[in-house]
Amino acid sequence: MSTRERNPERSRERILHAAREEFAANGYAGARVEAIAGRAGLNKQLISHHFGGKQALYREVVNTGRARPGGDLAEAPREMPDALGRLFRRTQSDPQWVRFLLWEALAPTEDLPDESLRAQAYRDRIDWIVEQQSEGRLPAELDPGLLLLSLLGAAVYPMLLPQVCRMVTGEEPTSDGFAERYAEHLVALARLLGRDD
Repeated sequence: MSTRERNPERSRERILHAAREEFAANGYAGARVEAIAGRAGLNKQLISHHFGGKQALYREVVNTGRARPGGDLAEAPREMPDALGRLFRRTQSDPQWVRFLLWEALAPTEDLPDESLRAQAYRDRIDWIVEQQSEGRLPAELDPGLLLLSLLGAAVYPMLLPQVCRMVTGEEPTSDGFAERYAEHLVALARLLGRDD
């Protein structure tokens, strides 16, 4: 394990990558700074040097994860019906982030970093739902917040519970064949939601 730091920016990236893997594998409570340092191939003192400790490192992993495709719907969504298929594709492309969020769901609420900031991202998506409703792409009579939860659920469910996906379809949600079929299904479903006949 390296005890000297030759490239601070590269060390920081390695720590973030290793921390994301460790938190996704074990959750915040189960993750160990020593294990993160081991995954990164660096001295654990560099974690304190760059991030100030485990909690600050976790916060940074969350923030960088939110900025990645699929993280808290970081990208501005496209119009329905294509947006729903794209959301599944983004989720499918990053199963590690899905595991990360599942661990987070099991943690006590007070351990959730920056919840109010993160909630704003979802309020922005509710505004987007209202816009899609006003343009006739989604049913106007449905509660926008509940509709967002329903759409998110449809898009991420196969990745959240891959064993159920496998039992229902005989396919893994990470397979190209399933991904193509399910993305097309979600687009068709969203198209039906926008019909008013």
